[in-house]
Amino acid sequence: MYGLGVEEQSATTRLHEQLRTSRMGQRWERIFRAHAHEIEAVLLVHADIRADVALALSLLSAGTTVDGDTGRAIERVLDDLSRHASVTLQRDMIGMHDELLLARGRTLEQLLVD
Repeated sequence: MYGLGVEEQSATTRLHEQLRTSRMGQRWERIFRAHAHEIEAVLLVHADIRADVALALSLLSAGTTVDGDTGRAIERVLDDLSRHASVTLQRDMIGMHDELLLARGRTLEQLLVD
């Protein structure tokens, strides 16, 4: 993704590998691919959103539980993108947000196994 450092790109790769292991994760991958250009455009223009994405990526890929700092980081990214997103991306993010609420107290890996 545009403007992300080597560490964040590595975290993105690890996250993609995790997502491929379940149907929910594969659906999220399809959403990301479908909206990749739009997300890249937002990251290109908004450095603050890039920083939020970098933090969320590093926390998620590190296997931390989706609560506290990780939950706030994810919600910040979803809120950031919602402000700048098309209607179709907003609709897709609502579903992802609801699914991530189910992950409270668990890691992303645990959520994807269920």
